[in-house]
Amino acid sequence: MTMHTDENTLVSVIVPVYKVERYLDECVAGIVGQTHRNLEILLVDDGSPDQCPAMCDAWAARDGRIRVIHKKNGGLSDARNAGLAHATGDCIYFVDSDDMVDVRLVEHCLDAMREHDADLVMFQFDTISENGVQLISDYRHNDFDKVMVMTPAEGIKAQLKAEIDGYFWSFLAAAPIYKDHGFSFPVGRKIEDMARICNVIGESRRIVRIPEVLYHYRLRGGSITSAWSPQLMRDWAKAADDREEYILARYPELKGFMRLQQLTFFANLDYETIRQTLTASLKIDPEDADDMRRRIDRLRRDIIDDGDEVPEATRSLLDLLKDSVDDAVGDFREMRDDWKRIGRGWKEYMHERTGQAERGASAHGQTGLAEKTARSIKPLLMRDRRPGDQADER
Repeated sequence: MTMHTDENTLVSVIVPVYKVERYLDECVAGIVGQTHRNLEILLVDDGSPDQCPAMCDAWAARDGRIRVIHKKNGGLSDARNAGLAHATGDCIYFVDSDDMVDVRLVEHCLDAMREHDADLVMFQFDTISENGVQLISDYRHNDFDKVMVMTPAEGIKAQLKAEIDGYFWSFLAAAPIYKDHGFSFPVGRKIEDMARICNVIGESRRIVRIPEVLYHYRLRGGSITSAWSPQLMRDWAKAADDREEYILARYPELKGFMRLQQLTFFANLDYETIRQTLTASLKIDPEDADDMRRRIDRLRRDIIDDGDEVPEATRSLLDLLKDSVDDAVGDFREMRDDWKRIGRGWKEYMHERTGQAERGASAHGQTGLAEKTARSIKPLLMRDRRPGDQADER
């Protein structure tokens, strides 16, 4: 169905709110100041214990386009689902309440929809600090300088190759993409964007990507390593399973392509996980690492059974996993046992093991690949640390 947009198009903007009183006014100001005026702004107070509920009510009193949904704390996905259930607009857009939006965002997205007969518009973003200072960033999502028009299948392939990020604030979509397909975010889990991004891309009719920076993503504290946990690793796997299940059911012709990308993704993730475990004592459960290796083996068998070829670069990475990662997991077990048995300090042991791990990676020419992988997953992991993302951290 063709998407017709003009100044009368109603856009529902959904904003989950939790413990962001320092940033909320700046975020909402950018939304109410949109040059496209026909908005339905849904502020979803997810049981925030600070001044956010009162701040939301104050904004609603000032602007009749704002509705506040006060609900029991349930996490980011639950809050987004609540907003989606109340949305009545022709288009839907999600905003994170500690970020900032360009006041032209909605107008430019609707213009692109109309000009290119699209129902999903993606745009670029930059990063800012906690104090709003622009930061240097390098995301593959932003690596284009011309308008790109894509089919849903092309969009899914680009997402699987990490050329399109999964952030739901990085695109505006026609409401039927959500409303007509029983869409919901997975409650009680992290990495929810990755779990559902292909559902949105796959149910679109045509995608347009515009080379305009229209969103300012705020990086708040912490480091990539400090966000890792056994549960986070499991949620990565669940998100990948969700994505795979959707693609196999909806786009079976992409099965071989998807499994190859999944294999490369998990090979990188597994290597980086173990490398960081050795260098930062992240305490990743070895059983989770074993599960990751089984997943990699299954994907490799599926690709070979289907008659597809694993590229040389991926084979080299898998050889590295075979030669180095298994040893690293064993080293981790020994590390843990030694520490318990004789009280040996982590610092001395880590210094020794870090040197071995880095030399092994360098010998296989994989240091740059690991760093590249870390860079590609860093924004999701850092975002995962935000207090508003999941109920279990609140």
